[in-house]
Order: sequence, then C-alpha cells, then structure tokens
Amino acid sequence: MRKNFLIASWLFGLGNSFSSPIIGLYIYINSSINYMLKFLLISSIFILLGYILVGYLTTFWKEALTYYKLGILLFISFYILMFILNVESYRFISFLGILYGLAQGFYWSGWDIIFYNIPHKLKFFNKSAYLGFFTNLVSPAVYGSILTIFHNNGYGILFLLTALTLLLSAILAESVKVSSFKFNIRRSISVFNENKTYRYTMTALAIVSGVNYILTNVNTIIIYKIATDYLNFAIISYSMSVITLISIYVIRDKLSDILKPYNVVLSSSLLLGISSVSIIVGFPLFYLIVFSLTSPLIYPIIDVYNWNNMDRRFLTEYLVNRQIFLNSGRILSSLSEVILSQISGYEILPLIPLIIIASIIFVRYNSKEKIQQDVL
Repeated sequence: MRKNFLIASWLFGLGNSFSSPIIGLYIYINSSINYMLKFLLISSIFILLGYILVGYLTTFWKEALTYYKLGILLFISFYILMFILNVESYRFISFLGILYGLAQGFYWSGWDIIFYNIPHKLKFFNKSAYLGFFTNLVSPAVYGSILTIFHNNGYGILFLLTALTLLLSAILAESVKVSSFKFNIRRSISVFNENKTYRYTMTALAIVSGVNYILTNVNTIIIYKIATDYLNFAIISYSMSVITLISIYVIRDKLSDILKPYNVVLSSSLLLGISSVSIIVGFPLFYLIVFSLTSPLIYPIIDVYNWNNMDRRFLTEYLVNRQIFLNSGRILSSLSEVILSQISGYEILPLIPLIIIASIIFVRYNSKEKIQQDVL
C-alpha cells in the first residue's frame, strides 16, 4: 500500500470534513432546501463531465497526479469563492455547483487511478477509517466550536481552513501512469454489458450512491433542526461519528471473516428501512443512529466488489463507466427527492426503499459468483 497516498487521502478528508458536512446546511440556512438540491444536482452532472474530460485527456497525458492536483486546486478555488460570496453564495449556486462538480471529477479521477493499483482494497478502507478516527473526533469539535463562537461568520472561517488543509494533501500523493487504450466513450458505456458481474454490482452501487448523496446532506439539516444551537449540533454530529467508527471496527473489520458480506449488506439495508418509520412518529434521532451504524456496511462492501470486477486492460473506460452510473444515480436521486418529498412531505422516506432494492440486486447476482479471496 502506498503510505503517502493513504496519508494524502486522509489529509484531503480532514480538510473537507471541516466544511463539506455543512455546505448543504449553509446553503439551506441562507436560502431554502430547493437551492441545496439544485446545488447537488448541478455538481453531480459536472462530476460526470469532469470524469469524461479526464478520460479524453488521459489519451495524451497519462500522469494521474496531474488530475489529482488540479482537482485540489479547483476545490480550493471553490472554498475561497464561498468565503468571498458569503451569505450571497446561493445567488451564484449554478456556477458554484459547476466548480464543485469539476473539482470532484478531476480529483477523484486521479484518486481512482491511484487507488485501483492498491491490493486489498477493503484493508485500505479500514486503515483509512482508523486515520479517520482522529478526523471524526476533531472535525465536529472544530466546526461546532467555530460556529458556536462566530455563528454564521464561522462558515467563512471553516472554508478558509479547509482550503489551507487541502494544500497539504497535494504534496504527498504518489502518481501512477494510466495504462489504457485510447479513450472511447462508447467503449466506456459498452463495458457495462460485457461484464455481467460488474454490471450488477455497478447497478447496486449506483442506486446506493445516489441515495447516500441526498441522505448525507439532508441528515445534516435534520441534525440542525433537532439541535437547539451549534454546540448541540456538534455534539450530535460527534455522537453519530462514534457510532460509525464502532460499526467499522466491530462489524466491518473484525467480523468480516465471520459474517457473509451479502448478509451484512441486506440486513443493514432492511434495518435502515425500518428505522425510517421513526421520522413519521417524530423521533428522527433513532433513524440517524441507525444510518450511522449501517451506512459503513452497505456502500463500502458493494464498492470493493465492484472495484475487483473491473478489467485492468480498460481501466480508464471502467472508471468513466463507473462515474456515468454513480452520477446518474445522484442526478436521478436529486430529481426524485425534489418531486417525491413534495408529494409525501418527508425528505427522507421516499428514497430509503431504493437502498433495499439495491441490496437485493447485489445479493441476488453476486452471492453466486466466485469472488477472489482478497476482496475482503
């Protein structure tokens, strides 16, 4: 495992943890949930466009680190612009969504290429989680205390703090060459049908990714509504982080050799579905606890299987195909959230059943396949 890449990934996560959890909340407080959903929709579209653009560029420039660092530069530009625009940010929501989406597209395309060359990917996730333990301890205290002291002015401070931290992550990552044929967008789409096992894991992953994309942002708003002030907001956020770490360390890591991954994914999604009823009865905190417990047991496990089902000979095509479906899931989830939440009156409930459906697809079409032992 490339230790520098592990540390660089952690620093990137640390920097973003100061601001990314509250971007949607910041937009929501200064405008409405519709502006937040518009931001998520536009950014998801341009994440995909960023990946496609990188796909074509890798034909000529094969250093993954170039895209990695360019993505970080775009992230820094985004946070500085958020600081400058301040409470008027929502008025420029389309441009901010484009910039944020391209930043993610370039950064994660470079990250994906480097990550693909790492063996034992779930171990990388678990070691990242251990490093993330510090992040989960520190970040809620950082943004909670800054927002408690400076109130709405604290958001700008957090944006600048994130920009400075991201600079460090650009220094440490090691690059790898992109080994692929000349990029072909049609080829990127066709690999979905040519690889049966990949097709079903990718379908399940796209659904879960889309739902999580919405839930993680809406969950922050739910916590904000439950909390009476920013201090309580930080305490609740911190508590959810601790639950997530327990889930990762006890279930996903220590018990992964005992429990079948398929059973973990399906039972977690069913439990999450049951917990969503607590929103109707007026106790959303129970749902938040269950989400924090189960979310590390659904997406990461499916994701590791998906990575191992890719054909190394067509890495760039698979990476773009992956992003086509991941961002299609995010786009469709954003649109569905806008429409269904207005019909049902709830921001969460309409999307939860999709996670159960995705888990069934994953279990149904992958439990019968022989997966390499080093997946887990």
